[in-house]
Amino acid sequence: MSNVKYSFDGSIGYGELQSGLIFLFDVGDFDKIKDIKWYPSYESGMPYLIDRWGNKRHNRILHCPKGYEVDHISLDTLDNRICNLRICTHQQNQMNQPLQKNNTSGVCGVSWYPPRNKYRARIKVGQCDIHLGYYRTFMEAVQARNIGMECMFGEFGRYNDAPPAPVWIRNKVVSQCKRFAELSVCRAFLISEVSADGE
Repeated sequence: MSNVKYSFDGSIGYGELQSGLIFLFDVGDFDKIKDIKWYPSYESGMPYLIDRWGNKRHNRILHCPKGYEVDHISLDTLDNRICNLRICTHQQNQMNQPLQKNNTSGVCGVSWYPPRNKYRARIKVGQCDIHLGYYRTFMEAVQARNIGMECMFGEFGRYNDAPPAPVWIRNKVVSQCKRFAELSVCRAFLISEVSADGE
């Protein structure tokens, strides 16, 4: 018998554990989870729901082939609606990560570089650290980081809120990323560079 109190709002279902932990699911998946006792489990500080055998709840919702993982797009591990889940490789899953606690700029991969008196943009793919250039303003470095994610991470990148990058930044970053084409999960680096006049 389930240890969860369930409620519904249209197509969204809510489950509440006795501890007060609330999770979301699609009403259409209710039959897959309704008779199971769920327990909280924490990995790297993130809460997951597991059954008594240690199986994660999202794996009950989305069948994941061997060698792949289920990624929570929004990083909310308690939101197990299909719109928030996708099957991916471990490398792709690692690309969708929250900002690290030791970050001081507020944007992953962007930092102040005193020797040049400029902002530096970087992106890490696997164990490879790719330098995306030095920039006069913080926003330019953020735009460069977004282009780097577009090239190397594709849909798995956590994009920063910034206006579209000027052509010169796009060309500079795409040029840097092309040297590491084999590491890209999306091959977006093959997009032809835009000329300075936009043609």
